[in-house]
Amino acid sequence: MKQTVAILGMGVSGLAVLLALAKHKRQDLQIFCFDDPNHFAKGIPFQDDVDSALINSPIDDISFDYQHMSDFIEWMDENNHNTEMTYVPRYLFGQYLSERADRLFKQLNVTLIKKRVDKITYLPQSQEWQCYLQGELFPIVFNHVHLACGQLPVIDPYQLDDCPNYIADPYPINKLAKQEWQSKKVGLIGTGLAAVDLIKWLIANTEVTITCFSRSSLLPTVRILEKTPISWQFLTDDNLQKLSSSPKRQVAFEHFEALLLSELKVLGFKDWQSACDQFLAEGIRGITLSFQYPDQLYLLQQLASRVGDWFTDLWPLMSLSDRERYQEVYEKAIINLRNPMPDESAKVILKAYEDGRLNIIDDVTDIVPQHSGFSLIDQAKKTSELDVVINATGYQLTPSNLKSATPLLQSIIDQRLAQIDQAGGLSILPETTQVISPKYGIMPTLYAHGALVNGVIYQNNSTIKIQKMAERSFNSAMPY
Repeated sequence: MKQTVAILGMGVSGLAVLLALAKHKRQDLQIFCFDDPNHFAKGIPFQDDVDSALINSPIDDISFDYQHMSDFIEWMDENNHNTEMTYVPRYLFGQYLSERADRLFKQLNVTLIKKRVDKITYLPQSQEWQCYLQGELFPIVFNHVHLACGQLPVIDPYQLDDCPNYIADPYPINKLAKQEWQSKKVGLIGTGLAAVDLIKWLIANTEVTITCFSRSSLLPTVRILEKTPISWQFLTDDNLQKLSSSPKRQVAFEHFEALLLSELKVLGFKDWQSACDQFLAEGIRGITLSFQYPDQLYLLQQLASRVGDWFTDLWPLMSLSDRERYQEVYEKAIINLRNPMPDESAKVILKAYEDGRLNIIDDVTDIVPQHSGFSLIDQAKKTSELDVVINATGYQLTPSNLKSATPLLQSIIDQRLAQIDQAGGLSILPETTQVISPKYGIMPTLYAHGALVNGVIYQNNSTIKIQKMAERSFNSAMPY
């Protein structure tokens, strides 16, 4: 009798699960894929949107299959797209994902259901799952369920949700064209890659002035390309294996830090603090440093990327106190370096600043809704007036915003089938991606992927990392 598998969500992580299933070449599975029609086989990041919303990775560094990294360029060439471009709009990658997904659907004889699953219930005796579709009374029963539903609630740091002239979620950006923008003063909460997308669109399509702010005031660094690959001396695969295979299943922060600082010196930097002081800075100056010191920025970006890769395995093995030590000293800079922006985006931001249309500020303590806008208050109690505030802080599942999550996620948490991890997202067993339930313990037939586990899995926000984690599920845990 065939085992039935449900994949709930068909964006990047759902497609990664399907690809991993295809690589196992099982003939005794019935696979069902669920998602709403708008996001099926694309996901949220790669939905149809404006041309200026670019993939922040070069076209040779992103693919439907990390074991075939040239596939996206080959698809672009086959479809007469310019492969000389370093960066392309995100919607183009979404079109590519859809075509590659269609091929897998046929290969695996997948049943496609373009409806949302709003609730699942667990049958502990048989370890099966009942999935209830939106608007349907009777469930479909499955042996295994993969949660790939990465539509998480937005972060609302100033509790502005439902305020007039507050845009809680700016994506897709093309919906902003329906707004009236004449002579407006716009505030952007956040200075990361989402803020970069919004600055570019607002500068190109409106006459607004923009005030941008975040807790760190760090804009992304500029991605440095075409440099010699680094031969790691201390952050080697062998050293990672030694640390992650500790018999105690625990990694001391000091052991990792010693390797990191040794690698830093080999790369030509005196120490971490001086490297950050010299080559990273808040606001516009941070962008200018990227252009002034491309060689050093390349090394630091590659180092940060390496740390992110290592922490896929090491982060779950660190104690809470060690994680906090890392976060206090390293994390802000590592995340900033690991998520750079294209140079063409940086040039738009620099020009907007030079033209007086963009201001980056820090020390914002509060945003107070007013009758026709907002008052921005800093630590010195200085007030700035804004007409519109746009939230560009991103998405994360936390106890404070659970009420804004999808019905499916609320149902799972309410039934104690899963729990929100203290790091954010759902708690899972990292080795297998099996969900940890406060009621049942490790769930043998329930798995979570992608943005849902961004927290337990450190910086789980790249297509390649999500694909590798999906493969880990099948290599480590799958009894079928």
